[in-house]
Amino acid sequence: MNRIIPAAILLFSLSAGAAWAAESVPDGFTFAAAGDMIGPYHPLPTDPDFAKLKALFQGADIGFANQEGSIFDLKTFRGFPAAENGGGYPLQPSTFARDIKGMGISLVSKANNHATDWGMDGLSATLGWLAAAGVTQAGAGEGLEAARAPAYVETVKGKVALVDTASTFPPMALAGPTVTRDGITSRPRVGISPLHVREVGRVSSAELATLRKITGTLNIGGNAHEVRLGDQVFSDRPGPRWEMKDEDEAAILDSIKAARTKARFVVFSIHAHQTAGDSDPGGSPHEPMVLHWANEAASGEEPKPADFEPKLFHAAIDAGADVVVRTGPHVLGGIEIYKGKPIFYSLGSLFFDFRGKRTYTTPTGQVMNFPDGYFQTVIPVTRYAKGKAAEIRLYPFAIQVGQPPISGVPHSPSAEEGRRILENLKTMSAAFGTRIAIENGIGVIRLNPS
Repeated sequence: MNRIIPAAILLFSLSAGAAWAAESVPDGFTFAAAGDMIGPYHPLPTDPDFAKLKALFQGADIGFANQEGSIFDLKTFRGFPAAENGGGYPLQPSTFARDIKGMGISLVSKANNHATDWGMDGLSATLGWLAAAGVTQAGAGEGLEAARAPAYVETVKGKVALVDTASTFPPMALAGPTVTRDGITSRPRVGISPLHVREVGRVSSAELATLRKITGTLNIGGNAHEVRLGDQVFSDRPGPRWEMKDEDEAAILDSIKAARTKARFVVFSIHAHQTAGDSDPGGSPHEPMVLHWANEAASGEEPKPADFEPKLFHAAIDAGADVVVRTGPHVLGGIEIYKGKPIFYSLGSLFFDFRGKRTYTTPTGQVMNFPDGYFQTVIPVTRYAKGKAAEIRLYPFAIQVGQPPISGVPHSPSAEEGRRILENLKTMSAAFGTRIAIENGIGVIRLNPS
């Protein structure tokens, strides 16, 4: 028997459903975030100074960082190091997953340029050890659908979701579909959630014609308004310097929208080395570290982001994200507040361990020298009220260079260095219209004092 639903009841039901779908962050919710975890390759320290950092994550409702390398025990690993390795092989033992869980980091991003340093087997092993330790990851999985899907964590203040992707990655890292042969279907390929981007050189029509003549048969693909030479595209049409693949962007935003309907707090993270800079990296064009820049800016530590990033981050918040965290650069970036919600353009590294050295020699002999900025970081703890960020407290730390157990691990900086770190962050954030006060050695952003 058909029933007629009174209009008032129907309106109430629709309103209640809409309110549930857009349920806001609970008052008093706190989110502690960090950048890349590169190392350490030893147990975490137990001294009182490191305990201060742990307390920030343990005291928050959710702690987040980017799990940059692989986690497994090499002695029992049956896989192989990959040819496309992202520039190195950061590898932590299986116990590291329990270590970060114990320090209060229960949510990690996994889409990055080091996810497949040890091939698909290495990524699978890493995902297994994270799951065994109770650390939830997003950004990687078996098949593209799984890699793009939101990951969820239950907290005492409600469900938290993470949607993660990377615009900087080696081609082999992509999650992929199943393959069917002779009626037999393979498993989907484990990998990461990609956001394909390309850098476009904007030139005049006359310059484009000259490029077309110079490149000749090397001009692969393109159209009447484009010339493609290797990984570089030139166009005589106006537009942004960096372009996103429409299908990837739409899929990422759809995941955020889906997460919004199920979670009270939604994090969007991306691993992106692309910047607004274009300085010459130097070195031989055949050296691995130079080839690694094929899908990122040569000046990967330029604090000004690539032009696609603010566009994407704003769209992510419009789709339902409560916070955006970009990882990838090894130095700090500015903080933007968009519609009352924070965007962290870079938090540098949480751990940065090169076994007591400020240099790194690649397997092919190329030497990298790390500047001071690589060893400076900030841990933001954001408190929410009325569905938006009310206050962000910024705790500066300096990453130590030495022997275990301090190598590559943050510690409290001197008063002078702490102020330098915060003043630098204050200047970069001012470019986004964000004001940071420095009070008793801590940066403070006040947005909604009530």
